Amino acid sequence: MSKVLVSYFSFTGKTKSLAEAAAEGARSAGADVVVKDAASTDIQDFSNADAVLIATPQTFGTMAAETKRLFERLWGNRETLGQGKRFYSIVTHATGPAPTVELLDKLGGYFGFAKGAESVTVPVAELEAGKERCQQLGAAAAKSG
Repeated sequence: MSKVLVSYFSFTGKTKSLAEAAAEGARSAGADVVVKDAASTDIQDFSNADAVLIATPQTFGTMAAETKRLFERLWGNRETLGQGKRFYSIVTHATGPAPTVELLDKLGGYFGFAKGAESVTVPVAELEAGKERCQQLGAAAAKSG
């Protein structure tokens, strides 16, 4: 059974609902899933996972500060954390998500993760429609581990 870490930050609960949809998809595909907010996600969570899924809102044209702080806390262990693991991401946005997706891809590479799939980007106005795509992403993460 694969182990999937879903780490998210959410201001209003929208991004959290997408992270929970991804977790549901991973569980339905047979994975053992840990869901944690970014502030409480730690190195042990990353170490125990076969696949990592990060969900963040886009604020001021980039990922939320709490999501960035997660990567900063783990920076000293970047050479070993991602080895042999797949990386997935979800971005909730009101404007074009490209800068956040690019930054997440870059950070995933710095940590040695292999990109598991294209990021799922969900406009805040299309939240319900985005949940199905997040479930599919979670299922893909479960199958990669």
